[in-house]
Amino acid sequence: MRFKKAFTLAELMIVFIIIGIIIALGVSTVKPWEKAYKYAYLRIYNSLSLAIYNHMINTNDDNAFPEDADKLCEALLEYINTAEHIDDPAAFCKSGKHFGDASPTAADFTEDALKDKVTIVASNGVRLWIGAKNNGIEHSMTAKQNIGGTEEEDTVKFFYVYADLNGDRKPNTPVWSQNQMADIVAFAITDKYIVIPLGYPEVDSRYLEAHVVYPTFDSATGEEDTSSYSDDEDVTSDAMTYYEAKVQAFDLNDDGTIDTSIGNVMTYDFNSEFSNNNPFKVKHPDGGYKDDVKENYNAYYETDPKFDEDQCTSTGYTEPICNVKIYDYH
Repeated sequence: MRFKKAFTLAELMIVFIIIGIIIALGVSTVKPWEKAYKYAYLRIYNSLSLAIYNHMINTNDDNAFPEDADKLCEALLEYINTAEHIDDPAAFCKSGKHFGDASPTAADFTEDALKDKVTIVASNGVRLWIGAKNNGIEHSMTAKQNIGGTEEEDTVKFFYVYADLNGDRKPNTPVWSQNQMADIVAFAITDKYIVIPLGYPEVDSRYLEAHVVYPTFDSATGEEDTSSYSDDEDVTSDAMTYYEAKVQAFDLNDDGTIDTSIGNVMTYDFNSEFSNNNPFKVKHPDGGYKDDVKENYNAYYETDPKFDEDQCTSTGYTEPICNVKIYDYH
């Protein structure tokens, strides 16, 4: 009688155990959803930036910035590809259906709570909601700025835009933790043509990274020399978190905080209107809030981010000559 060769039960068990270990290591280290969030975050950031820019340069009006949340909604529908064609944008964006509270809670983003909100669904599935003051009016923030060497008050108008990066797929939460990235994030769309990332993506490089652009100046003319940007690697910093880049570019006090007296819209503290315990407001890692919001941000670093005095100041200039650029994922 001839016996066929085969694996023993013990040998099969060993193979299954090895395969299980490999799968467990792969799941714990790769985390493909982190890459998906990063792609989606960058795409919607660029889409919002391009939409508000196109709207403002194509609007024949001295006050091109949308006058209320309805008008911003219409502007986004005009310049963002949506999952479905909207025949009547004005009717779709009708008043009273946007976030009227500057500081929504996690409960405001449950599916039941979102049923009566205007939801813009981009072609890639990202869902967008607009946040404004009562009756859809824009927010505004005033700070003393150095304008042309003279200290003046400068006011910026802005709306909040909340984005669900993976659409209606779970976890559908704005609550962030080290182990679970929030898939609902916030931006400020400003009348300076700029979209500002808010909250935890500023300190979590899993969402986005930034670098500082160091302008170079012609010693003879004193004018900015843009020709060197294409061939000089020294004109940009290494990739870093968005908050670190802001501090490195704009912190005139060199104390780890952003100086809000300088003339750049990115130095406004758009998170300040969020109340404590709001999911978009960064907590100190000890779990509590501090009076100074910036202390919460600095606490995420072993060494507080510092202003790059050698490259971001120049004799004769009253404000930093650096700027911050979102670092494309690669």
